[in-house]
Amino acid sequence: MTIEETLENTVGLPKVGISRQKLLPAQGQGRVSPGYAVEELWYKLLARPWSCLAVVSPHRTPNTLRLTRSLAEFGTQHRQHPVEVIEGMQLDVKRSAAIAQMLKPQGDVPRLSDPRFIIALDSPIANPIAIGLLRASDAALMLLEKGVTLIPQARRVIEIVGPERLVGAVLVVD
Repeated sequence: MTIEETLENTVGLPKVGISRQKLLPAQGQGRVSPGYAVEELWYKLLARPWSCLAVVSPHRTPNTLRLTRSLAEFGTQHRQHPVEVIEGMQLDVKRSAAIAQMLKPQGDVPRLSDPRFIIALDSPIANPIAIGLLRASDAALMLLEKGVTLIPQARRVIEIVGPERLVGAVLVVD
C-alpha cells in the first residue's frame, strides 16, 4: 500500500500529488509564478478557518520551509495583507516560547478571523519541542515525500497533531 492510499483510506486526508518543481520554487525566487500548484492548495486550505497553520513533515527536510514560504507568498497576494512566515526549524525551548507568544490573539481580534501565520515546523518525531507549537496552531498540513516518508512516521505525526486539526497532506513526488 502506498502512502497516498494509506492516508486517504485510513484517515480520509485530502492529498495533492504534484512534482517537486511545480510545488516548490527554487530558493531565492521572490514571487510565486502562475501555474504553481500552491494556488490550488491555498484555496483548499481556506475551506476551514484558521489564523495559524503549521506545515510539518515526519522527517527533517528543507521542503517544509519552501512550501511554507510559497503558501505565505501566495496568501499575501490573495489576501492583500501579509501572511507571515515563522521559521520553526531546529527549535529550542526559548524559540518555541517566543513563537507561542506571537501566536496569542491580540486585543479583541478573533483568533480564527483570517490567515495570519504559517509556521514551518521541525519534525515532531526528531524534535519533540515542535509538539507544543503544533498544538498551539489552529490547523496543520503534513508534507510527505515519495520515497522518503515512511507510513509509520506519517501515522505518528497524525497522532501527534490530532486528526481533527490535520487539514490535509501534500505529497511531493520527483
